[in-house]
Amino acid sequence: MKKIILLVSIFYLLIAPITYHPDTKLVLYYPTLGNEKVWDIYTYLNNNKDSAPKFHYPPFNYWLLKTQLPLVKLVGGTGLVPWLSANSAEAFLSKNIFLYNLATKLPLLILIMFSGFIIYKIVIKAGYSEIKARMVVIIWLLNPVTLYSGVMMGQNDILAILPFLVGLYYYFNYPYIAFIFFGIGSSVKSFPLIWSIVLAAIYPTKNWVKRIMLAVIPTLIYAGTLLPYIKYDYFRYDVLNSGLSTRIFEAVIDIGFGDKLLIVPVLLVILVLIGIKNNLGNNMLGVAKILVAASFIILGFSHFHPQWFMWIMPFLSIYLVVTNKNYFINLFFVLPWLGVILLFPDKFLSYGILGPINPSLINLPLVSELFNTVFLNNIFHSILAAYGFYWLYLCGIDEK
Repeated sequence: MKKIILLVSIFYLLIAPITYHPDTKLVLYYPTLGNEKVWDIYTYLNNNKDSAPKFHYPPFNYWLLKTQLPLVKLVGGTGLVPWLSANSAEAFLSKNIFLYNLATKLPLLILIMFSGFIIYKIVIKAGYSEIKARMVVIIWLLNPVTLYSGVMMGQNDILAILPFLVGLYYYFNYPYIAFIFFGIGSSVKSFPLIWSIVLAAIYPTKNWVKRIMLAVIPTLIYAGTLLPYIKYDYFRYDVLNSGLSTRIFEAVIDIGFGDKLLIVPVLLVILVLIGIKNNLGNNMLGVAKILVAASFIILGFSHFHPQWFMWIMPFLSIYLVVTNKNYFINLFFVLPWLGVILLFPDKFLSYGILGPINPSLINLPLVSELFNTVFLNNIFHSILAAYGFYWLYLCGIDEK
């Protein structure tokens, strides 16, 4: 494990400085506002004019960004804070871009590496061999999705994934501790809350009161972090009505007379029923399968950002190594995922991400500007949605 961590760390430190996406810089700009004394970012942005977009994440996400800033400033030096406020589309032209890229991503790289250690402990605790545990970690740290989302883009979804993984370590033996950590992860970004409710429903007990209590714990923690701000209209609009919280309800089937079936909730309920029937909560393989399935259902039937596919990889890594079969089929989704990235109307998601190496790349036209790619984009999204059904099927069969 020490050799793995060392080699991967070197690889990360080579990639991170030469790749850039504006979101990494943007989220760290918010903690610098108001001479870094602001803790209620929503009220501050509502009362003060600023060119930055509104902050769409939960409060706990912002508080964690505040804790990252000292390390980022220490590595980046005195010029980093002014750079954070620079125009996002031009910031990669800075002469110190490699240093600033490394500084802004460094806390996330550390957390990604640490999450690998937690995954290692989860696999060992589940009774699998040291060799398998190491292989899971290697797949998690070096797969294309983690490299792209976490290292190249520097997206901070790991802030929510890591506490969820810590909770997963305690899931079977200390469920109440586990679901407290699930609640912490959900308070950073909302998607672990869906995972938490699914895992509460399939928890290996016949006591439904306990299952309900487990589901309530992360929900209360999540709601508790929102409570001080829920009274503000701008908070409800900017946070509760944005992103994943509304997108999962947009895919519908019209059944007439104004009634619609919400596809994602329908499929998640089916998934939970399958999980309960097949006792998927009894072992780590079943837990990994249902978490992969839930993630594919959420992403496949909503307008996603490509970096969100990082959610899948900790659990898919476990599944691949434990079952040791169908690697090609289960990783084929990477190809349509890459297709969506290439067709996404954001140059910094594709060739523009290498702007620090060659700034002229940003002048290339979007692929969607050269060709009519709507049909092709829909095909890619449809394949990814099909993976939701595929994983529903896998959850319904015994693969021990």
